Amino acid sequence: MIGVTWMCLNLDDLIFYKRGKTLLSFTETPLHISALLGHLDFTKSLLTHKPQLALEMDHCKRTPLHLASAEGHTEIVHVLLQTCEDACLVSDQDGRIPLHYATMRGRTEVARKLIGGAKSESVMVFDGSGKTMFHLCVEHNHLDTLKTLVQVGDVSEDFLNTGDLHHGNTILHLAVMFKQIETVRFLLSISKIKEEANTENKMGYTALDIIEQVPKDTRSLQIKLMLMDAGFKNNEKSQVHHLQSASIIDVTPSRTLNPNEKFWRKSLKRVNKLLQQKSGRLEEMRGMLSLVATMISTLTFGVVVNAPDTKVYFRPLFRNFLMMNSISFIASLGVTLLLISGIPLKNEVTMGILSVGTGVCLTFLVLTYIHAVPMRRGHEDSVLFSWLGLFGAIVVFTIIAQIATPITDPTQLSLPQIQ
Repeated sequence: MIGVTWMCLNLDDLIFYKRGKTLLSFTETPLHISALLGHLDFTKSLLTHKPQLALEMDHCKRTPLHLASAEGHTEIVHVLLQTCEDACLVSDQDGRIPLHYATMRGRTEVARKLIGGAKSESVMVFDGSGKTMFHLCVEHNHLDTLKTLVQVGDVSEDFLNTGDLHHGNTILHLAVMFKQIETVRFLLSISKIKEEANTENKMGYTALDIIEQVPKDTRSLQIKLMLMDAGFKNNEKSQVHHLQSASIIDVTPSRTLNPNEKFWRKSLKRVNKLLQQKSGRLEEMRGMLSLVATMISTLTFGVVVNAPDTKVYFRPLFRNFLMMNSISFIASLGVTLLLISGIPLKNEVTMGILSVGTGVCLTFLVLTYIHAVPMRRGHEDSVLFSWLGLFGAIVVFTIIAQIATPITDPTQLSLPQIQ
């Protein structure tokens, strides 16, 4: 296969560039594809015939060395470096050199070759997002690659405490943020990082401040203990900021309750507890309520159907009797329709309509009875007063429930203000 390809290359010296010209959406050279797929012999043949291909870029401005480094093809990286060492410092459209991709993918041996066998200064290069090689190692959780960069990178310990350009986070900040216990332990073993324990990022947070902000679990607790043992401290300014933020929430100052207020609060809590129902109780009673409403409809309908002779219709008392009966009949039909419609009774609007409809139905049923008693030579006053007393008791209990709810709600109680 290599021999056939080599023959084609000798026949047409421009075959390397024709692919990029004929397919405008693809600008990779054969060397890009060979380096990406790890074809060592074909890569050597291409570089022997056209060494300048090592600096050719694809549509993302990546050289073949970028691709070989990302895929971890160590031997191809070695061949490309022998052909052109300057490819180590070529940045793509994201501002990343080949070493950045090796660290992001955890290609430890490739990183070792790129640093030791070529341009050692590539370790000091920031990528397009303002991060060093060490930031990328921690961000992608490649501890072995990080150790290799520290050992063979020949960088000053001050550079290890360098923050990224955008947020000022050091590699220790990132390791704490991502809860990487082993990485934190390794970084604390470096004397310079441990000496500058209280380095702050651009938000004024130290590493210990950051561990206070992340969700709490066993890993965050273990890292916090490691940092405290290493002499790390919280930033006092950030602590004051947290306290001021917390004090803003508590606007209403607390006050001591007198014995009478305590008694009424306890009483209202008990009343509210008694008046509360389970949310599914009313749904379970849907069938029973529908049966009661249907019985009332049948009763009021029967009164009209079995009414006395026509002479009675002209009496004012009987006309009022029929009016009260009709209102009760219509209200009971409305309640029945609401119950059989399947509308959830947990809805506040539905509950309001059901309560009003049932109240109207029962009230006018009582009024119908009161108007019927005189026609039978009875006394309607006792029935009227009994109904008004019962209805009034229900109203009073409803009002008490509405008053008790906000008082017993813990979100409405004043909290102590932080000084």
